[in-house]
Amino acid sequence: MWQSFTVLLIVVYRLRYAQERTSTFFVTAKYLQLAALILLLLNDFTDSRLPIPISMLLALAGGTLESLALLMLLRVFGSRIERYYTILFGVSIVIIVLLHLIMPDERFVMAATCLFGIMIIALPAYILAVKIRETSLQRTIGLLYFVVILALVSKGLEPFYLMLGWNAQTSHWLQIFFYLGIYLLMFLGTAGIMLLYREDSFTELERVATYDVLTGILNRRSFVQRARPLIAASAMKKLPYSFLLLDVDHFKRINDTYGHNTGDHVLKDLAHKIKQQLGNGDLFGRFGGEEFTVLLHRADEQNSDMIAERMRTAVTGAVIHGVPLHYTISVGIITVDSGERYSLNTLYKLSDTALYQAKKKGRNCVVRSYDI
Repeated sequence: MWQSFTVLLIVVYRLRYAQERTSTFFVTAKYLQLAALILLLLNDFTDSRLPIPISMLLALAGGTLESLALLMLLRVFGSRIERYYTILFGVSIVIIVLLHLIMPDERFVMAATCLFGIMIIALPAYILAVKIRETSLQRTIGLLYFVVILALVSKGLEPFYLMLGWNAQTSHWLQIFFYLGIYLLMFLGTAGIMLLYREDSFTELERVATYDVLTGILNRRSFVQRARPLIAASAMKKLPYSFLLLDVDHFKRINDTYGHNTGDHVLKDLAHKIKQQLGNGDLFGRFGGEEFTVLLHRADEQNSDMIAERMRTAVTGAVIHGVPLHYTISVGIITVDSGERYSLNTLYKLSDTALYQAKKKGRNCVVRSYDI
């Protein structure tokens, strides 16, 4: 019943959104798992042995697609992983069919299913809990998958309970642990994945709201939000800081001559090279068009002059699409070392005036403002 309602809710939810490969795998997995559960229920009303192996294969197919959907969501899916799961599922079909034909005891079919189930979910568990573990949610879900693996191990050992010397009470508790593991697996396969979907969507929205789409650096809004507290902290501790405003010389001419696509590559090349000149505490953002801003944390006049000159020379000798494309930048700079706190708008206006002077001097140079 739980699985049926889960499938119903997912299908209704999915009608509203575009269907992509990850969600298709996820929903198909739920269909297969629901079919496996229905066959297990029908097994109580028939003398045939067929429902057991078929339901096991359906469960493995559903688990495989669910794991693939999870790996796609985590952005680690590739041809090697696809090949691994394809081979794994193919081998599981052969083994389970052979066991069904050879072994009259269905426990061996169940044990083989548990073994392949472990191999199916081990990779997502490892990636979530060990390899990526970027968030608390990912680590927690990964650790819970390891609990499921332990539950599958307990069921997989069922044909060997007597050989291991385990009594009936131990077998009973292991059986309970197995069913709890199955319920946990159903929970992780629904609520867990949906929470990861939600977290991934929120992270993507935050990235879009924070970073410039073209260059990958801070957009204007995010730069302002992060610069203000840094300026306040520097002023409070009476530490120097420098604000730089720079843009590409004759950028309109580049667009008109080579096209806007080349112009975009020039901006990306500029952003990449400027980032290489900055320290961890510095801020770098795009204010719009070909205009960029830099806040050098704890940089006095001497250090900021040196960094600004490195920026100017770093862009020379650019190669765009394998073709040398010479472009230059002009920089306006202002440094505050008095411990006073100035608004970001004031710093912008003063550095913009210095940038204008750099343009008048012939471009491709650094001009400092001393108006503070």
